[in-house]
Amino acid sequence: MNKEEALQQWLDEIGDVEYAYDFSGKKIKRSDFEVQNQVGWIISYIKPLKLGGPQDKSNSIIMHYRTAEEKGLHYPKFTIVDKAYTICHDQTDDFYYIERVINEDED
Repeated sequence: MNKEEALQQWLDEIGDVEYAYDFSGKKIKRSDFEVQNQVGWIISYIKPLKLGGPQDKSNSIIMHYRTAEEKGLHYPKFTIVDKAYTICHDQTDDFYYIERVINEDED
């Protein structure tokens, strides 16, 4: 994905703001696409392509580059900073999403 497409996805998903947080809580900055710093981000595939995930927007998500490294090829469950996540697939509308697993003691 090129920078123009990535910035359009930022606008579609996050809006017209310079800073935001990815699903794991890491701060990201719109102008730092593909920059490996404290606020750099990428577009990553929710279900890894190597595991059969589609290469389209229905399977992509904005995340901090470190979040992507921590998630790696884990599917459908993974952990980031002691928080568990599950990747889900909405078959009706055919898209993937990440859901945080809440433990009983977190309610």
